[in-house]
Amino acid sequence: MSESDDRPKPAIDASTEHFKLTYFDPPEGLEKYILATFDLQWNEDLIEDRHPGALGQLFFTIKGRGYAKFGDRTDKVDGGPILFNAFEVAAPFHLRGPWRCLGASLSPHGWASLTQAPVNTHGNSFLPASQVLGEDIDRFSDELTERCLAGEISGEQACDEVAEWIRPRLKPVPKSHEDLIDAVLAWLGTSLNPPVEALFYGRDYSRRQIERLVLRYFGFTPSALARKFRAIRAANLLSQPDLTDEAEAEIAEAFFDQSHMAKEIRRFCGYTPSRLGGEGGPMFQRLTHMQNLERLKPFRVVG
Repeated sequence: MSESDDRPKPAIDASTEHFKLTYFDPPEGLEKYILATFDLQWNEDLIEDRHPGALGQLFFTIKGRGYAKFGDRTDKVDGGPILFNAFEVAAPFHLRGPWRCLGASLSPHGWASLTQAPVNTHGNSFLPASQVLGEDIDRFSDELTERCLAGEISGEQACDEVAEWIRPRLKPVPKSHEDLIDAVLAWLGTSLNPPVEALFYGRDYSRRQIERLVLRYFGFTPSALARKFRAIRAANLLSQPDLTDEAEAEIAEAFFDQSHMAKEIRRFCGYTPSRLGGEGGPMFQRLTHMQNLERLKPFRVVG
């Protein structure tokens, strides 16, 4: 158990009538790699929703089981730690509750340093974490689950222990690659529809090298990455009741028309926001509320 277990940490309550979801700030020194840790408890017998898979995540199932669908393939969630990243479309999942999981949302720096694995060859799946991180994570997961179920540690303490398990396993990434990751995040944050050519201008790498590195660290080509983040950010913003007319107009300008907007959001998010005549599952709507994405600085404020 880390020395920081008893340190008070800001928490964000993202709960709904369906589930209890709490986000915690990562321990000091891990902010670059872990956007937030989280504890999710969902006490319903049958749970169906979708996950956007916009960012990397490591999670541990404490209780419950189920599966996620990726096209014609089914990935089981039946215990054991899971890694995922970069879904081309929102992945539907089906769970038998009561369900509880906890873990860490990883920044692109965090995924790269922890896994050393190309996102483009590990996306679109719920991957057993031991395949990438080694069998030690299974032993850690078994011990953590047993202590959580016995009530020996709180969700916050368990989240801290996940973060502290990650800390010594972070490996160096080439400085030039780190700089490019930051440049891509800054580019994504310039607008809802950043021009792709702007990413290539004035870089030390060739266009082909940048495209290859963006695939490695983000799982998509630059144009596809911008398209996915545009849809997820638009869905988040359109779900906010206090969205200004100016912001709504800016969102509309990022798409060809309202039909195109609805189609793109449904593709990447799995639902159409109520402002466009649709509705989404409770988990997905929470996941697009930027508890994690807002920490990918700098994202320009829309409107």
